[in-house]
Amino acid sequence: MNRIKSNIFVSLLLILLSTILFFFAKDYPGTSKNFPITILLLIFILSIGQIVISIYRFKNIHQSKFDIRLFPLIIFILSFLFIYLMKFLNFFGSFGLFFLIFIYLFNIKNKKFYIIGSLILFISIYLIFEFGLKVSLINREFLG
Repeated sequence: MNRIKSNIFVSLLLILLSTILFFFAKDYPGTSKNFPITILLLIFILSIGQIVISIYRFKNIHQSKFDIRLFPLIIFILSFLFIYLMKFLNFFGSFGLFFLIFIYLFNIKNKKFYIIGSLILFISIYLIFEFGLKVSLINREFLG
């Protein structure tokens, strides 16, 4: 029964976060709002599906202890925070903050490979959005 409650709790948390972020994402200019709104709607639909599945699939499981690890939940919440901060800090500021916090959270010893991998990821995301999807990740008003 604890597993059912935890699945439903996490799903309700996802529904709440995606609903809140939906209202922020709909104010993005032009077509830049299409991608976040699509992702948020998918999260919303999958969360409702998770609630339905957890009620039917796990209703006969009697589990005495089911722990939710705090670390993945923190990373998940930080991901939503960085998506929200992109509105104010742009892609560059949000990614930089994301990068520094993850170095601290994961206590990375060999920072050289992490920096190289992160830069490749950063540049590829930027190029895909700027040139492939024609969605600007830079808030031109922020730069002046």
